[in-house]
Amino acid sequence: MLRPPDWLKLPEELIANILQRLSSIEILNSASKVCTTWEKISKDPAMWKVIEIPQPVYHWDMDYDIEILVMKAVDLSCGELIDFSIEGGIEIIHLLEYVVKGNFIYV
Repeated sequence: MLRPPDWLKLPEELIANILQRLSSIEILNSASKVCTTWEKISKDPAMWKVIEIPQPVYHWDMDYDIEILVMKAVDLSCGELIDFSIEGGIEIIHLLEYVVKGNFIYV
C-alpha cells in the first residue's frame, strides 16, 4: 500500500513558492498557522517584498482585522518592501503613511 507523501520533506524553496501564490491575507491568516515550517517560511522577509491585498470580502464571522494584517505584512518585510498594492474597501491613507514612514517592528 502506498503511503501518502510527507509534505514537510519538501524543500523550503518549493514551499515558499507555493505560499507566494496565495494572497498576503491568506498567508498571514491561514497558511502561517498550518505548521511551524510554514510559519517560519512565512516570516522570511523575502516573502514580503511584494504585498498584494485583494478586495476584501466581508463575512459576519470574519475573525481578523485586515488593516492589522497589512501592517504585520509590512513589518515582516523588514524594510525590503518593493511593491505594495491594495484594492478598494480599506482605508489606506494611514496604511500608506505606515509604509512610507518605515514604522517597522521587526519580528
